[in-house]
Formats: sequence, structure tokens, C-alpha cells
Amino acid sequence: MIGSMVRHIFPGKHSLDQLNQILGILGSPSQDDMNCIINLKARNYLQSLPQKSKVPWSRLFPKADAKALDLLDKMLTFNPSRRITVEKAPAHSYLEQYYDPSDQPVAEEPFTFDMELDYLPKGKLKELIYEETARFQPGYQVP
Repeated sequence: MIGSMVRHIFPGKHSLDQLNQILGILGSPSQDDMNCIINLKARNYLQSLPQKSKVPWSRLFPKADAKALDLLDKMLTFNPSRRITVEKAPAHSYLEQYYDPSDQPVAEEPFTFDMELDYLPKGKLKELIYEETARFQPGYQVP
């Protein structure tokens, strides 16, 4: 993320702390934004928290370009349906000098994992990582 390239914006110690860090800067989501949260427990938890105001990006990054802060704000919008899309972000005024509308590759199909890695034993995961990195070494031959 553009903001994290400068410094960590949300340095959470665990998932709930991370969420509190995010809300401490983005502010409490509106009721309309709460509707994008499908998980009822998560929505109820957020609604139980005290209201927080949004912290202006210019206060966090006082030397940053206003266009960069605008892009950051559009990327870190709470509600995913209101967030700038991956298609529109490169055309943002902050990136316009690098933007070439004729060179915008799009994946032919959405990325999916071939396997669920979360439940693999640690040893098997290490083996898979080793095999994957070995493929990029000179002289690698398919086993």
C-alpha cells in the first residue's frame, strides 16, 4: 500500500488491535458502510465500539503530495464498493504520468489457490515452498 511504503499506518499486534488501529484512523464506519459486513458477529462488534472520527491523512503525512493522499484515501475506504477499483487507480491524477490506457493487462480468469495451504503440516508447507523457489534457480529440471 502506498501509505505503508512510508511507514506502517496500522501497526496492530493482533487482529482486534489491527482493527482498532484501522478504525482509529479511518473513523467509525457509517451505518450504510456497516451493511457491507455480512458476518453478523463482526457487525455487532463494530457497532459496540465507541464512535471515532476520521484522522486526516495530511495530519499523518504532512509532507505528502495532496494527490497521493487523495489516492490513499480512495484505496483505504472502509466499504469495498466505494473503494477505488484496481482498474481506476492507475488513472488517478497522482499516477497519471505513468498511466498508459493501452497497457492495462487484465487476468483472463480470477486467481484461485490450487490447494488450501492453511491446513498443511509445517513440514509439507516448507517442502512446497522449497520446490517452488527451486524452479527459479538456473539448471532446475522438472522432477
